[in-house]
Amino acid sequence: MSLGQRIARLRQERNLTLHEVAGGTGLTPSFLSRLERDLVNISVANLRRLARFFNVPMTYFFAGEESGPLARLIRADARPCLSQPDTDVQVYALTPPGSALEARMIDARPGTSQPSDGAQLVYLLCGQLRYQVGAESYTLAAGDGLYVQHKEPQRWECFGSESAAFLVVWANCRPF
Repeated sequence: MSLGQRIARLRQERNLTLHEVAGGTGLTPSFLSRLERDLVNISVANLRRLARFFNVPMTYFFAGEESGPLARLIRADARPCLSQPDTDVQVYALTPPGSALEARMIDARPGTSQPSDGAQLVYLLCGQLRYQVGAESYTLAAGDGLYVQHKEPQRWECFGSESAAFLVVWANCRPF
C-alpha cells in the first residue's frame, strides 16, 4: 500500500473530510487530495504533522502490512497502567498506540467521577455506573452497554457500595 493510500485509509476510517484534516494540520485540502492520490511528495515535517493529528507513530506510514503480526495479544499482567498508583481510578490501555481503535479498561472506586468526551462505547463489567451526556442521565448495571454518539459534555460516576470496572472504546482515538 502506498503512502497516499495509507493516509486516505486512515482519514476515511476516522470519518474525516479533507477539510477537517487540513484544519488540524495546516496543510491545504488540495495538497492532501494530491497526496492521497500519490501525485506529490511530502516533507518529513509535514508527515510529522499528519502523524500527530492522527495520533499514530511516523512508522505507521511506512510499515508493510505483511511485515507485522495479524493480531497483538496484550496480557492482563502486561497491560500499561495510564494512571497513578493508589488512586481511586485506575486506567489501563487495551490497545497499542496508533491503533484505529482506542480502548481503555477503567476500575473506579465508589463515589468517583470523571469527565469524558467524544463518541464512544461504554461497557460495564461490574458495579454500577451513572453516565451523564448533556442533560440526559443513564444508569448502567453489569453487562449494560452505552453508545454515546454526541459530543455533548459527558461525565461518569461510580455509585453504590462496590467498585465499577468498565471498558471504553473510541473509534477516533479520543481517550480521556
